[in-house]
Amino acid sequence: MTKLVRRQVIALMGATVLAGALGGAAVAQEKDLKFWVPLPLTGPLAVTGQAQQVGWQHAVDWINKDGGIKGRNIAIEFYDDEYKVELGVAGFKKAVANGDVVFSGGDGTPFVRAISPENNETYKVLMSSTGAASDLVDTQKYPLHFLVGSNYSDQIKQLFNYIKAKGAGNKVAIVYSASEFGRDPLENARKYAAEMGIDIVLEQETKFVEVDVTSHAIQVRQARPDYVIFHGYAANVWPEIVKLLRDYGVEAQVMGTIFGSHPDVVSTIGDAADNYLGTVTVNLLVGQSDTPMMKTINGYLKTWTDKPHTGYANIGYMQSWGAALLLREAIGAAIEKGVELNGENLIKEMNAIEGFDGGGVFGTKIKFENNRIPYGVLYRYNIKDGKLTVTEETPWGKIE
Repeated sequence: MTKLVRRQVIALMGATVLAGALGGAAVAQEKDLKFWVPLPLTGPLAVTGQAQQVGWQHAVDWINKDGGIKGRNIAIEFYDDEYKVELGVAGFKKAVANGDVVFSGGDGTPFVRAISPENNETYKVLMSSTGAASDLVDTQKYPLHFLVGSNYSDQIKQLFNYIKAKGAGNKVAIVYSASEFGRDPLENARKYAAEMGIDIVLEQETKFVEVDVTSHAIQVRQARPDYVIFHGYAANVWPEIVKLLRDYGVEAQVMGTIFGSHPDVVSTIGDAADNYLGTVTVNLLVGQSDTPMMKTINGYLKTWTDKPHTGYANIGYMQSWGAALLLREAIGAAIEKGVELNGENLIKEMNAIEGFDGGGVFGTKIKFENNRIPYGVLYRYNIKDGKLTVTEETPWGKIE
């Protein structure tokens, strides 16, 4: 099967699953609101992309069954771009050619950076993505893009705030991947550290995928930090470093930014991950929440047959729910006003959202600033007898 045919089949599968969930309702009626969402459904990041896809399917299914957006159903199409910018850009141009796409997703910052100049000038489609690069808050360069959470620099500041408040040492080692998103927050981290009295004793760069991490663990041990922050990884490299650090007797507090804080990933580390702290921007404690919306999401999670139900949600899965609920608010407001559903009008409605928590999806009432949501929480992950528990280490709040 060629790659092009495979992508078309996957997109059709996504539409078919959704159509089935809608009880046979037509997915592409003219009045439907068309969403186009590229994701890495195959390749090294497929696990992440597939989790996001399930989140979108569940959220859109619930919204459509709940009356849609002001009576209009969402018709969503998925596209496997394999986390390759050239495939994503080609798919985007084809998808928006008819001018009827209301919203476009994105699988990361490289795609957003590549397509934004042309989208800003020509297509003017509202966009979001799972990327959290620091420069995405530049509303001059990315006026039609919004983040479903904080950016990487916000998350580093959140960790520094915790360290400062704790008052139990200020020496920090930052271990990051040699990738665009791994290096993203370093400049701001240095600035925040200087302002806050944090001593960065080591900046250790690793490959994004690497087998022998011994030298990196030795570098961290020799730096003798009080805290070790990992940033810029998926499910590889950093877990092996953590295991070695514990083998070497390093007792520093291990911390991580959002994509290192998947409960499923942390649990695979075993006892070495006990007491890990992670920044999160969407509520993952689905099984512990008692709001109607979170109970609904928990019910959907129980139908996800490819993933054992643990009561903890995947970050990408919950980001999809968060994006869908925010879009319902913004598009609904635009429909009420009778304005055109283009990116310029919709981003205004998105930024006007205030005091919204998505029924518990965001953990607190949020407000947009520079097209992002600078709020979050720190979770503590404990492993006891091989079982993972996740609790809130700090209250939800704005990252100042």
